[in-house]
Amino acid sequence: MKRFLIAGLGTLLLTTAATPVFAREIATSSQESRNQVTRNVKPFNLVFLGYQGYFQEQGIPSNGAFVNRVRYGDISAEDLVKSAIALGRLSPDTINNRIYLNAVANQLNSISRQ
Repeated sequence: MKRFLIAGLGTLLLTTAATPVFAREIATSSQESRNQVTRNVKPFNLVFLGYQGYFQEQGIPSNGAFVNRVRYGDISAEDLVKSAIALGRLSPDTINNRIYLNAVANQLNSISRQ
């Protein structure tokens, strides 16, 4: 009986000591994945976020005003990307990614034709 008690206490001690290490690993990996998700916004989603008003603090209006400003050329792909970078939605090097900027511009063009 004494052996089982000592073995049980030893197991409990090892389990309790290892828990903070595992918790730290889980917290670190979830934070990394959260950063990765927020920095990987597809061009369509970026334009839709602009339409919904997520970038109003940066001076980009929402809904009908967004569409009108896109039609008149007041909002460009660079404007949206800069706003998303300022809010941490995109990584700063996205402003130099011509492929991404062209894809955002194509989405804006499709909005302006409607």
